[in-house]
Amino acid sequence: MGEKLKDHNHYNKISLMEDLKKLNIEFKNYLEAISDKLTEDLSHLLNGDHISYVGNNGRSDIRAFYFEYEYEYLNIVFWGVDRNNKIATNTISLPTEKNGNAEENSDWDALIPEKIWMAASDFQDHYEGEDFDDILDEYDDEKYKLFEQWFFDCWKKASEQTKVKMDAYFSIHDTYFRTDLNTLKTINEDEIALRYEN
Repeated sequence: MGEKLKDHNHYNKISLMEDLKKLNIEFKNYLEAISDKLTEDLSHLLNGDHISYVGNNGRSDIRAFYFEYEYEYLNIVFWGVDRNNKIATNTISLPTEKNGNAEENSDWDALIPEKIWMAASDFQDHYEGEDFDDILDEYDDEKYKLFEQWFFDCWKKASEQTKVKMDAYFSIHDTYFRTDLNTLKTINEDEIALRYEN
C-alpha cells in the first residue's frame, strides 16, 4: 500500500512538472506571437516617437532608457532619464497593444496570459508535496529566462532596425541590479550613476 502511494505521488509530481513545463511552452509561444508588437514599440522609442516628455525635456535630453517589469504579472514599463539620472519622460506600458490574453468576459490586462497565470496559481493553491518549492522554482526560473530572452531579442532587433544606439537597462522593479541591454551584463545602480557623472 505504501509503495502504491509512493508511486502515485511520484507520478503526480512528474505529471505536475510536465503541466508546468507545458505552461512555459505556451508562454513562449505567446511571447513569440507578440514579438513584432514589442519590437515595433521599442523601435518607436529608439526613434524618439510616442514619447511624452516631462517639463522642458526633449529628445536630445534623454541619456538612458529604463525598462522594468512586475514580478507577478510581467507588465513592463518604460521611462527615460536625463544626464542627471532624473526622470525626463512619462512612463509607458509595453507592449502598447496587448494580444487578447484575457479569458472571455475578463478585464485581465497583465502581460502574462490569464489562463497561464491561473493555472500556475492553481498549482500553488493545491499542491501539497514537500518538493513544492523546488517544482515552483524550476517553473519560475524557466518562465523568467524565457521572458527576459524575449525582451533582449526584441531590443536587439529594434536596435538593428533603427541603427540607434542608446544606453538602456532592463530589470525587475525595485531592484539594485539591472541588465545593460547593450552588453547583456548585470550592472548595479551605483555603476550606472558613475557612467553619467560629469
